[in-house]
This record gives sequence, structure tokens and C-alpha cells, in this order.
Amino acid sequence: MRRLFDIKRMLLVILVLNLIDGICTAWGLSNEWIEEANPLLSSLSPLTILGTKVILSGLVWLLWKSDFPTRLTNVWRVVLSFVMFLYTGIFVLHITWITML
Repeated sequence: MRRLFDIKRMLLVILVLNLIDGICTAWGLSNEWIEEANPLLSSLSPLTILGTKVILSGLVWLLWKSDFPTRLTNVWRVVLSFVMFLYTGIFVLHITWITML
């Protein structure tokens, strides 16, 4: 029986939410509707942020295609759950500002 928080499924959700975040962020920044809250990305252009998100999603896709992880699955499940929680919150923020346009 598959677990609710299967690691492969979690990686796929993170990949999709990361791409949505990149697209929404680039769109919002390009139109000056939002400001980047992430201090690591705030000095970058919208196109560079989108490119960074695409590259990160590609790395997540490579993990998804691999046999990752083979050990410490409970640790990875906790880490990926945290990342999914953060990206879900960011997704809700994007939906909020988009509906306020």
C-alpha cells in the first residue's frame, strides 16, 4: 500500500509548485505588482528568477526520475513535507495577490 506522503509524489508536487512560483513571481515582478520577499532572489531580475526556478525544477525532476532516496526515507519525508508546506503557503500568497488584481 502506498503511503499518503510518498516521496516520489512529494517531489512531483514540489516541482509543480516551484514552477508555478517562478512563473507567478516573474509575472508579478515584471508588472510591478509584487516585490520578491526572498532575500536570496530579491536582487535578481524577473527573468533570472524564472530561470533559477526552472533549473531547480529540473534538479527536482532528476531526483524524481532517480531511485532517490534509498536510505533515511523518514528523514527525507519530513524534509520534503516541510518544503511542500512552504511552497503551499507561497502558492496561497500568489493566488491572493492574483485575485486582488
